[in-house]
Amino acid sequence: MKMNDSIISKAAAILVAALFTFALPAVQAQIDRSQMPEAGPAPKIQFKDYETFTLDNGLKVFVIQDKKIPRVAMSLIVDRDPILEGDKAGYVEIAGDLLGEGTTNRDKETLYNEIEFIGGRISTSSTSVYARALSTETEKVMDIMADVVKNPAFNNDAFERLKKQELSGLRAAENDPDAISSRVSNALFYGKSHPYGEVMTRETLENVTVEDCKTYYNTYFKPNISYLAIVGDIKPRKAKKMVEQYFGDWQRGDVPSHEYETPERPSEPLVAIVDRETSVQSVIKVGNITTLKPGTGDVIPMSLMNQILGGGSQGRLFQNLREDKAYTYGAYSGYGTDELVSTFRAEADVRNEVTDSAIVEFLKEFKKMAEEKVTEEELNAAKNFRSGSFARSLESAQTIARFAINIDRYNMDKDYYKNYLTSIENVTRTGVQRVAQTHIDHKNPVILVVGKAADIAEKLEQFGEVRYFDVYGNEVDGTQPELPEDLT
Repeated sequence: MKMNDSIISKAAAILVAALFTFALPAVQAQIDRSQMPEAGPAPKIQFKDYETFTLDNGLKVFVIQDKKIPRVAMSLIVDRDPILEGDKAGYVEIAGDLLGEGTTNRDKETLYNEIEFIGGRISTSSTSVYARALSTETEKVMDIMADVVKNPAFNNDAFERLKKQELSGLRAAENDPDAISSRVSNALFYGKSHPYGEVMTRETLENVTVEDCKTYYNTYFKPNISYLAIVGDIKPRKAKKMVEQYFGDWQRGDVPSHEYETPERPSEPLVAIVDRETSVQSVIKVGNITTLKPGTGDVIPMSLMNQILGGGSQGRLFQNLREDKAYTYGAYSGYGTDELVSTFRAEADVRNEVTDSAIVEFLKEFKKMAEEKVTEEELNAAKNFRSGSFARSLESAQTIARFAINIDRYNMDKDYYKNYLTSIENVTRTGVQRVAQTHIDHKNPVILVVGKAADIAEKLEQFGEVRYFDVYGNEVDGTQPELPEDLT
């Protein structure tokens, strides 16, 4: 009887399996695979946990434990206002480099021998110090980093060497069209009396002394305007104990604040040429200043708008100027976010003979973006790209540290990054058009061309009065000398 029951059970199981197998195609047939399934709601981002604390001297510290790699990285950020350097433009940059040239306790050779011995790295700038090493050497690398932050030597020999390097680099940049374009465009967008627009020259560099660098450090390197991010295989409790030990005696102090008038957009197109007689192609920059503060409502729609316009090889500018017109190897656009003022810019390197035609296409694409809504396909592609890029960035704990500091530094909504994907998903075609109208000036842009004036100047008059500038952004007389008629 038991054997019969077993046989019947097996037969029943086979029958059920057979029925399910034959029924499966019928179930699948009910799904219309010609229609793309509707996307679900954007997920809310779950960040790694981090701990934050503030020392008595005002230093704000963020600790993110990450056990994936046996390494610890430390980033110090000094959150000072921009500085107008005037006739000593360049001293702030040199001061930042000097921080890494040795301390009062370790000369440069000793400093870097100690870092290399533990397999670490350290770098400095005028607003930051970065260090990393294996997690087994955490205390040692923090000791070295704190020494660099608190006790820079400002060695005069190192200063003279760095100054010569800057002068040499400046001379080389005078013949680099991309460097010229970057420097002069800042002067045109912001004005040379603004910190973002002033230009470092040989003359201003020659005026810089080591005392200027010391004054900068003593004035601005204070813990009460600084952030320290510690990321890696370290427990927060241990990190706090070490930070208190090595940074607790860093003296706080009053730091001056600076205010600057926001530059105004020109009331008519500004067409500028930096003449390079030997150029066979033109370096073009077209754009305008704009105010786009970090974490504000226009930032995410702006990122999508820029992705569609000039964010890569699928952008309209690239497809137009390269794929359709073959004017250039690539055309792109970009924008900045800043508490004071930033810019929107588009650029390309083109052949001399198509310089004016390329500018026409730039302005046409700007106008189209402002006057017409982008397509749903363009918007969805941009959303997918930005969402994917954001998700990939979260693989790095350093990203989480940067987000945490940004929220505090710029007084952003605490859930700004957690809701980032949802914010992307909520952007509409109307929203993209609105930020284009707000942040792109296609009527009165700044148009800068670094190239051969004899080949391009007359053609550029269609955009406005042509003005000439030297490689340092100073306006000059662009009159070309008359050549002998018999000159061949």
